[in-house]
Amino acid sequence: MTAACSEQIKAGQRYLITSTGALYILDVLPEDGLNNYRCTTRHRYTGETRQSNSARLIVSDPTNAEPGILDGFDHREVTINHRVELPCKASGYPTPKYRWLKDNSPLEPDNRFRQTITGLLIESTQPSDSGTYVCEVWNSYGNAEVMGRLYIKQPLKAVVSPRKVKGSVGSKVSLSCSVSGSDEYELSWYRNGEIIYPGNNVRFTGLNRESLIMEGMSKSDGGAYQCFARKGKMSAQDFVQVILEDGTPKILASFSEKVVNPNEPVFLVCNVKGTPPPRCTWSLDDDPVIKDSHHHLGHYETHEGHVVSQLNVTHTQVQDGGVYRCTCSNSAGLVYHQARINVRGRANIRPMKNITAIAGRDAFIHCRVIGYPYYSIKWYKNSALLPFNHRQRAFENNGTLKLTNVQQVDAGEYNCKVMVQPNKMDSQSVTCVSEVIPPYIQPFEFQRFTIGQRVFIPCVVMSGDRPLDITWQKDGRPIPISLGVTVDNIDFTSSLRISNLTPDHNGNYTCVARNEAAAVEHQSQLIPEDQDGIYGKTVTLNCSAEGYPPPTIVWEHSKGAGVPQFQPIPLNSGSRVTLLSNGSLLIKHVLEDDSGFYLCKVSNDVGADVSKSMYLTVKSKRLRLMHDQ
Repeated sequence: MTAACSEQIKAGQRYLITSTGALYILDVLPEDGLNNYRCTTRHRYTGETRQSNSARLIVSDPTNAEPGILDGFDHREVTINHRVELPCKASGYPTPKYRWLKDNSPLEPDNRFRQTITGLLIESTQPSDSGTYVCEVWNSYGNAEVMGRLYIKQPLKAVVSPRKVKGSVGSKVSLSCSVSGSDEYELSWYRNGEIIYPGNNVRFTGLNRESLIMEGMSKSDGGAYQCFARKGKMSAQDFVQVILEDGTPKILASFSEKVVNPNEPVFLVCNVKGTPPPRCTWSLDDDPVIKDSHHHLGHYETHEGHVVSQLNVTHTQVQDGGVYRCTCSNSAGLVYHQARINVRGRANIRPMKNITAIAGRDAFIHCRVIGYPYYSIKWYKNSALLPFNHRQRAFENNGTLKLTNVQQVDAGEYNCKVMVQPNKMDSQSVTCVSEVIPPYIQPFEFQRFTIGQRVFIPCVVMSGDRPLDITWQKDGRPIPISLGVTVDNIDFTSSLRISNLTPDHNGNYTCVARNEAAAVEHQSQLIPEDQDGIYGKTVTLNCSAEGYPPPTIVWEHSKGAGVPQFQPIPLNSGSRVTLLSNGSLLIKHVLEDDSGFYLCKVSNDVGADVSKSMYLTVKSKRLRLMHDQ
């Protein structure tokens, strides 16, 4: 505030300057009307100053008058624990009196509420201070009032729960982010500093995506998960560490081979651990054991979290003999244990099912013998005793035939014979049908593509038996819908299309082909190039990142088009290579040596570093002469 002759008015004595910029003059004197008054403001950050127009104070003798409001308010917003002043000042004669009410109840002054000459001062505001405030003003000639509402804003606070997350590969993990301080905010999730998009195994629930649900967790999904809430200039974040353990089931105790008499009970136990707790099933000679009056199945979980699965066979008969298998599985994997239980009685062979072998792999054919004792088990093909080549191996102790590296010549009928008594044989035959050929993907590579171009890459399965299932992945995960990548499947070909290439498309793309025989894959890296650099001109390599704490961006360069050998880029003051505030790299007066691969590395103190690379091609300026013909 200034008066005439640019004399600056300082708060104190008879002058009061409020936080809203109002000037109060106490005990007005006649000479106060001799000055012109104007207000000067100064920008806190830029230092820019501005002046208002001038005003003159008219001083007159006091006359009786009812109160008139000079300064008031209709609403105020302040952050919790801050100071706020609610202005209330009135003219009138005799000098008016003041009283404050909050939510229609008189407000008693205390150490936080203090009535001043200019209004009501509230120190260290609390949420309970929110409400409707009324300033009543009166004298002997009338009354007036100021009414306004005070809002106490709490800072945004984000809390991720649960605080400790331990899961296993293949399991489901759910995280929740609770945000306080506002009902309206934007929320985003990050994994190791990279924003998380919804996809095949990732989904969000809640009005503001407060819940993150991930299924089929892979080992690379472990790390720091961050919830970031924003509203205007306010932001808040919280994170938890997700630890993925190897929860693959492991058998701690099991059963062994034994010989029993008819009608003798058999009790088999599998004790297994895993995360999540495994589920166990039982089979006899590859056929499931069905619970009935003869077979009793039981399962329970110990206080250590182990699963105990039991099979009790009562009144055993010869047909109850064979190979018993306990198979335990969870989302992280599978484990099994098997052993033979022999029931005394006349030996014979269970009927065998034809099998399909896979070319190039090993095949096992089992001769399921029941009864005990028996003398020998032998395998024949086309009446010839096996083995008759190095790829065949017959195990007489359990009746298994192994065929190594199956080939077309291995197709045919195999005969298993068991000697049940001297000079007495029992036999069964099985047919090994022609093998299923696994898929073969014709290798492909992404060419150099510039940002904004269209991209088309086919994945062709050159061989392999149908039916075929062909899918695509990006960086080991299903391709997010938000990337705008289109996949077209026609017969034995799957094509990937991108209509407008952006830096977000940078990554490793994998084509996966599956059939009954195998799953095979081929991978290629797509590196979107920035715009071509023209010799002597300026080029910008884009790289931006979000996260909290704010991430640090470092650039590295590898000259030429060979195998990248990245080196840090010096960013000295006055250099023609500059790091922009948004993380992008600006190169002035581009030289041919500037061509090559560029790597943008992003890191903060929360998760693992992330990076992306791009290739810069520098084109020379050429002068083209036009000749008249």
